[in-house]
Amino acid sequence: MIRKSYIFIFFSFLFYCPNSVAQIQNDSLAPTAQLTPEDQFQHYFYDALMQKGIENYSKAIDALVKCRDLFPQRAVIFYELGDLYFKTKTYGRAESNLQKAINLDAENFWYKEKLYHLYVAQNNYEKAIQAVKPLLYKDQDYEQDLVNLYASAGRFDEALSQIDKLDQRLGYSTNRDQIRIEIYKQTSNQKDHITFLKNRLKESPKNAQNFLTLIYTLSQYNLKDEAFSAAKLFLKTHPKSHIAHVALYKFYLDAKAYDKAIASMKIVTASNVLAPHLKVKVLSDFMRFVQQNPEYKDVLLEIQPAPSLDISSRSNLEWAHYYEQQNQINKALEFYKKVLSETPENLQAIKAFAKLCLSTKQYERVVSFTLMQLELFPTQIELYLICSQAQLALGQIDEALETLEIGVDYIFEEDKLTAQYYRLMADLYKQKNNIKKAEAFSNNAKAIELEQ
Repeated sequence: MIRKSYIFIFFSFLFYCPNSVAQIQNDSLAPTAQLTPEDQFQHYFYDALMQKGIENYSKAIDALVKCRDLFPQRAVIFYELGDLYFKTKTYGRAESNLQKAINLDAENFWYKEKLYHLYVAQNNYEKAIQAVKPLLYKDQDYEQDLVNLYASAGRFDEALSQIDKLDQRLGYSTNRDQIRIEIYKQTSNQKDHITFLKNRLKESPKNAQNFLTLIYTLSQYNLKDEAFSAAKLFLKTHPKSHIAHVALYKFYLDAKAYDKAIASMKIVTASNVLAPHLKVKVLSDFMRFVQQNPEYKDVLLEIQPAPSLDISSRSNLEWAHYYEQQNQINKALEFYKKVLSETPENLQAIKAFAKLCLSTKQYERVVSFTLMQLELFPTQIELYLICSQAQLALGQIDEALETLEIGVDYIFEEDKLTAQYYRLMADLYKQKNNIKKAEAFSNNAKAIELEQ
């Protein structure tokens, strides 16, 4: 917690300056040596606050030292000195001055709070723990601070005890729950961690998050059977819950209960209430399963993404790959178009779309599409190659050769794609009766192929 003490400082100044600013303005014209000690104090204290306000901390400190020499028992002087030393990161002097202020005015909350903030700034957790305790009566936020300090100092039992007290009085909070879990992890206290989550679930079984947290934690501890049981209890307690199937799907798959896994997968992918990333996760996982178990590919072909799933470029790209593998080109092109409408700079999708159009003899579409993309990606030689192949298929030999000649300047690697590029150039030069260049590019292609 960080608090500002400007109001306190303002009223402190008024308290010690009963004649107010008008008196200071009159007296400031006379040498300070001719003023009474009280008037001198007012003069220097006002100057200190002014210098502090414009962040001229060294002059502010000098003025406060003069105040201290005049009235060494005024706590506010030491508080201000402590604050200034704090600002200038002179922590030792800040601490001693703030402690002096507290000794002179033991009931002042702001002095104690400033000392507490000083210890926190230095990560001095032990001193911060002692400093925060006198502040607990003022604000319950300090009680949460005490939890954090105990945990940071490695005093885990005291941290847990403080969490229990706050939970009983204020109810549960996500922040305290997270600290509790981190403590269990740091202390490898698996048993208490699980017991805590199970007790929380017993208290509030209607809260779906309690089930999810328990299932996730059991899975993290590799207690798969217990996690599976918790997932089934989740569905039994919340029979209409879609998110229960997100957990159950994977457990069913691991248990080779494929029919149940498929049923859960269909509920998830068709859901209109689940977040898209959850549906993508299950769908992607099932795609990998189908690759290893091709007998289930018909099941996947029956699945159509829910409208809310379409917002994920990843899911559309995976659908496009899948339909391409199944040689369902029209469906693959449909999903590649969705990817490009969402992420038009997706180079992987651009190349795949162009190649599919080429393979289905949509030559004019290929030419217009690749030429447009080359304006954005002028160094992509594969797009030059695809464009040239389409132009050649349309009988546009000169245009095809011109396209390849532009792209050849961007060949930086000697690989299979480059060899294919050179072979097409050789064929085109041969058709143009430029035998010398045809042989040169043919030899280049052969040299690369020998090295592969």
